[in-house]
Amino acid sequence: MTHECVNLKEMFGDRYKATHEESYFAEHGENAIREDPWLLIIPCYSGHICPWGGNDLAACTDKAGPVVNRLKALPFATVAQDGSDGANIVFDVVHFNQVAEIMKPRRRKRLSEEQKRANAERLRQYQPAKGQSVTDLARQRSREAPESHPGSEAA
Repeated sequence: MTHECVNLKEMFGDRYKATHEESYFAEHGENAIREDPWLLIIPCYSGHICPWGGNDLAACTDKAGPVVNRLKALPFATVAQDGSDGANIVFDVVHFNQVAEIMKPRRRKRLSEEQKRANAERLRQYQPAKGQSVTDLARQRSREAPESHPGSEAA
C-alpha cells in the first residue's frame, strides 16, 4: 500500500524546476524513467522543498541561520527536525507561496518567442533536406569546410 503525496512536478513544474532527489536512481536504476512523486524535489537557494505526505510538504534547509528562523516563525509551520546543519519544516501545500518567498525555488528556464525563432533559424542549417540522410549532410558539410581552421595558420 502506497500513501499519497503532492506531485511537485504536476503542481509547480510549470514555474519551478522539479528534479529527482539523489536516491531516485539508487532505488529505480541508472536509466530509470519511472514516475515517483515521493522522490521529486524543488531545488532552492536555501535547500529544497519535498513531499512529506498527504497535502504536506517539507522545506529542508542546508544550513542553520536566518532562513530557518524565518520558516520557524511562520504560524502554519511545524518543525520536524532542527539541527546545526539545517532544519526540516513541514507545512501544508496551500502555504507554498509563502514558503517559496523564503526558500527561493529555482525557476524553470523559459525561452522567449524571439529566442525560439533564433534557435530554430540557427539549427535549420543542420536539418537534412528531404531524402537526404544525416550522414550525407555531414559528408557534404565536411567537403565545404575550409582546409585550415582559424588560428591554425602555419608560421
